[in-house]
Amino acid sequence: MSNRVFILLTEGENDQCIADAFDECLSPRFQGVPEHGDITVEKVRIGADVRYMSVKAILGRIRTLIRDETARMHEFAVRDIIAVAQLTDLDGAYIPDSHVTEGDGLAYLADRIETDHPESIVERNRHKRNNMEALCRQTSIKLTGGRQVPYRLFYNSRNLEHAMHGETGDLKPEDKRDLSLHLTEQADDDPAWFKDLVTSEPVLHGLHDYAASWQWAQQGTNSLARGSNIGLLPQEFGLEWGV
Repeated sequence: MSNRVFILLTEGENDQCIADAFDECLSPRFQGVPEHGDITVEKVRIGADVRYMSVKAILGRIRTLIRDETARMHEFAVRDIIAVAQLTDLDGAYIPDSHVTEGDGLAYLADRIETDHPESIVERNRHKRNNMEALCRQTSIKLTGGRQVPYRLFYNSRNLEHAMHGETGDLKPEDKRDLSLHLTEQADDDPAWFKDLVTSEPVLHGLHDYAASWQWAQQGTNSLARGSNIGLLPQEFGLEWGV
């Protein structure tokens, strides 16, 4: 059983290819844990009301996800976890409200979001922004049992396929799985390729600072542009690239 496990929380199972890739490039062992959705905008019922989850509730959900994953895997224990990172999609949350426009269905475009429910998306964006900004201020998280470990929130732009592959179309689930598998296989064959990808200009935009990377995401319509700050994970946790 490993005694040094780094948890990477992701919105879906396809995104866990990032954890697999880091596992090839860094020590300790990386373990992906899917959230099965975007918990920064998850809603819960409180009495007769349905509300967006608070940051306190989000952190509680993270603890539960990690506890359940350790129970399911039987390969490591909560005491083996040394750090937790969370990867979320920006989904255009920082664009001006005026760039959420009427449309047929929901579409994320280069400079706007089109939707048949603009007011709902504006409200969602506001809650997502508030939760992400609060999570960015979190530098540690208390796990089940009360032990504190380092924590950081990172982002992909619209989604994994956009951030890592530059794909802007509406992909089928099988195409998304193929791209995720391709990233895992490429990182397995050539770990330096993954480092070069996540620190490249189209992805990291020449940024070398965690706070600056979030400032970039918050400007104009950048939260719809291709980008990710996951390449800053090693320096944020004091890890050395092994490639």
